[in-house]
Amino acid sequence: MPGSPWSAEVITATVDRSLARLRTDHLDVMLLHTCDREVLEQGEALGALVRARDAGKVRFVGYSGDNRTGAYAACLDDVSVIQTSVNLCDQVNIDEVLPTAAEFGVGVMAKRPIANAAWKDLNDQPGFYARYAETYTERLALMAFAPEDIGFEESDWAEVALRFTLSCDVHTAIIGTTNPDHVLANIEAASRGPLPEEAIARIRTAFEEAVEDAGEEWAGQT
Repeated sequence: MPGSPWSAEVITATVDRSLARLRTDHLDVMLLHTCDREVLEQGEALGALVRARDAGKVRFVGYSGDNRTGAYAACLDDVSVIQTSVNLCDQVNIDEVLPTAAEFGVGVMAKRPIANAAWKDLNDQPGFYARYAETYTERLALMAFAPEDIGFEESDWAEVALRFTLSCDVHTAIIGTTNPDHVLANIEAASRGPLPEEAIARIRTAFEEAVEDAGEEWAGQT
């Protein structure tokens, strides 16, 4: 769509296009995806979504992003939903974004909740997804963590990853898949509830120690 992606005109047109494509009269949630703080402060982009909300086209307005910008967005009066990366390889938003979201009563959608299956060999990841998963794969190797460390089996990676994310202060998690069996397995894993506190502590410690060893901040991944 021509024009600045953060202009009121483009955002309004995007909302209308989505309504037409989905053949519906409203969108439950509409997010600004990864714009920087300056765009949020200028207000044009967010204002366009607010007007769409006031017109009944959108129920909840939100922001998708991470780190300090995600925390800033969670403070804004018109932001009702935050989508942010939360997983065993991406824990900065647990401390950076989630407390602010809780303080301001903002709903949290966890993206990348199973860390892009970082336990898999990158050569086994399909197409462009290997590049997408590379950072988490490198992080997990440095964390030196495995499900067996907390009493699970090696085959339980997906369950451990999902239940860790759901143990955090989030309201839902977005898991992409093309396999219906994985959907059922994820539902079953989620039904078992949060991980035990000692398991959560072990994963958090593994992350913190790996960051210290790496000698650089592991920022939230968009």
